[in-house]
Amino acid sequence: MKRIIAFILAFAIYACASASAAPLYSSTEEEVVTGGVTLTKKQQFFGSHALNINCVTADLKNKNLSFELLKHSGGSDKTATVKDLAQKEENTVVAINGDFFSAYKGDQNFSLGIEVKDGELLQSHINTDMAAGFLSENVLSFSYLTYQGEVEAPDGTKMPIAHINKPTDYYGAVLMYTPEFNAGTSPFLPEGITAVTVTDNVVTAKGVSLGGSISIPEDGYILVIDDNMTPFLEYKFNLGDTVKTKIEFTPSIENVETAFGGGTLLLKDGKKTEITHNVAGNNPRSAIGTNEDGTVVYFITVDGRQNQSRGVSLSELADICLDLGCVNALNLDGGGSTQMVGKTLNDDSLHFINSPIENRKVINAPAIVSSAKSGDAAGAFIEAENDYVLAGDSVKLIVTPYDKNYNKPSSGTEKIKLVVSEGKGRIKDNIFYPQGNETAVIDVYLSGKKTDSCTVSVISEVSGIIAPREINLKKGESYKGEGQIKVFDKQGKTAVVRDLTLLQPRFDSNLVSLSLDGTVKAISEGASEIKLTHGNAQRSIEVICGDYEIDAEKPVTKDPLAQQSDAGFVFDIYASSKINTLFDRAAYAHNMNVLKKADASVIIGGDKPHDLTPDRLSLIRTDSYSESDIFNSKVITIKQDKGKFSRGEQWKKLAEALKSAADNIFIISDEAMGFVSDIDRKAFHSLLTEATKEKNVFVISGGEENFCRIADGVRYITVADPRQEDSISLSIKNACRLTFRITSNSITYNFRKLFE
Repeated sequence: MKRIIAFILAFAIYACASASAAPLYSSTEEEVVTGGVTLTKKQQFFGSHALNINCVTADLKNKNLSFELLKHSGGSDKTATVKDLAQKEENTVVAINGDFFSAYKGDQNFSLGIEVKDGELLQSHINTDMAAGFLSENVLSFSYLTYQGEVEAPDGTKMPIAHINKPTDYYGAVLMYTPEFNAGTSPFLPEGITAVTVTDNVVTAKGVSLGGSISIPEDGYILVIDDNMTPFLEYKFNLGDTVKTKIEFTPSIENVETAFGGGTLLLKDGKKTEITHNVAGNNPRSAIGTNEDGTVVYFITVDGRQNQSRGVSLSELADICLDLGCVNALNLDGGGSTQMVGKTLNDDSLHFINSPIENRKVINAPAIVSSAKSGDAAGAFIEAENDYVLAGDSVKLIVTPYDKNYNKPSSGTEKIKLVVSEGKGRIKDNIFYPQGNETAVIDVYLSGKKTDSCTVSVISEVSGIIAPREINLKKGESYKGEGQIKVFDKQGKTAVVRDLTLLQPRFDSNLVSLSLDGTVKAISEGASEIKLTHGNAQRSIEVICGDYEIDAEKPVTKDPLAQQSDAGFVFDIYASSKINTLFDRAAYAHNMNVLKKADASVIIGGDKPHDLTPDRLSLIRTDSYSESDIFNSKVITIKQDKGKFSRGEQWKKLAEALKSAADNIFIISDEAMGFVSDIDRKAFHSLLTEATKEKNVFVISGGEENFCRIADGVRYITVADPRQEDSISLSIKNACRLTFRITSNSITYNFRKLFE
């Protein structure tokens, strides 16, 4: 696992410098890449959309780092994916897609901007509305650029050189091709095109193409034109003539080691600039930025056209660059070209840092290369695989050693020692075994010097067990359950159970087997249950092999709020989705007589038969987003679209409603909360967790069982629809309602039988 510093910000307390709307949720992770290079990952959720932002920051003052422009070895006209380009350049730390480009024919392409690599001009610049980056003495700067080229004949006649190393079908102007193009071969020259070969500034060959390509001398170039359109080469040059050329750029590139084109400038001296080259819409974007003096470089990508990241406009991209610390910034090619690959301390193989929508070939790739060699270990980072561990269980420790340049060390890792400095426990093979119920602090030392530490909290009192409700297997088939069985305490802190014997599993070994890592195997056909227990918390896993049914024990959560009470405001919740048979209608009518005695009620799931729903029933609807105020509480109903909490105004309304003065928040949905993407789920839970600092928060939905799971103070409760059962007798037996009793200073809940 990677070394991460994480920040969770909720309730819109984070905003870009000039963004019109602040995110509802934001998280930031930072990771060491190598000496002088760090990776920052940001996730932002706005309710209507999400953004995934990646930024690699490199300090060019670090003597081991250099800025390079990666190119295909086959010529300046060739393209390759960013990953392929990076793999060909030894010791690439990070690379990002570069300039905009156009495809010509076959595998020949050209950048829209300038290219200089190792001080050699590879391509000229086309559009003055597009800026470029320039590296000189390890300082990066950005500027708009103009290009002028000309060739002078022996008689003094001059003609502009339109482009250098950019293939085209238009030959009405002089074109120049150098050995860097197409591995030293010109593009296909149509019949009738005049070509002059120049070696050491002298004409060494001249002719009219019959349709084909010609070689370009290693120490020269070729000039081509259609003399029928623009008479020049045929009439002004002969073999042995001296050729004079002048290539000028403004600003000058005389001392530039590396140059590459881009689109518009986004920032200049810390301020947003006019957009001169615009690709409209919200798209994946790439940018490169610098600090004030150009010695710190920022490689930035914003993913787009994905659920987890919408993409941004160029104005929003400029805001992001400002927020990340850029003073100057240049837009690069985006869309399907947006790619960033790199190595990190934790993963030293080249991998994607962003999430590209395609692995498109690109014309070039700015990169950071490190010359640092691996040395002796200088320290190590440490973190626990989980922050919480069940008492008596164990947790894996991830130790990441590094040398003085923050690379993977070549030796000395045997000197790393792990020490429990607070709490009690032992460590063996990087596994921590707590002894007692105290929070433990584990330090990592190298040659007697502490370099990092991590904290592991012990869960001693279990409030509930999380496990699959039902597993369907064929005979002899296995279910890989590693990491699927967890426990939580009354605050909702959760630990993965590595040693299942701590949950006292009971099952019929003739029907099923259970390994310590949670793997379940069907031994023979039948229906069985695996009963898990820890203190008062209970959970059963139904294991079904073949066409069988089982009435398994109901889960038990030990929650201080889960208790019987007869005092206070009564708020009843009932699940009902199937009103098809006479029994369904009779049962529904009976339940209405029970629910109408409550002070407020909700029926979740399915359409409600209006003829059986009393008008005087204080019924809160769940077929749309709504907010209702009941005794000292706010009830929010969520409308889901195809099982997902759809993005839009619901999110903003929810965030605002969570700020209410009510002591209790009820969020109710017909079915278990589903989300468009993982970032939505994180945002939802983060918003609710923040609210639990001042309120009781309950998320209630229909489900297959009556169960409460506590997560970071939030109570997620499912209410079972009894008609999930095929048996009418079981439906009557299991039918329950969820009843809350609310007073001015307390709240309790319990599941109560509807047929008592």
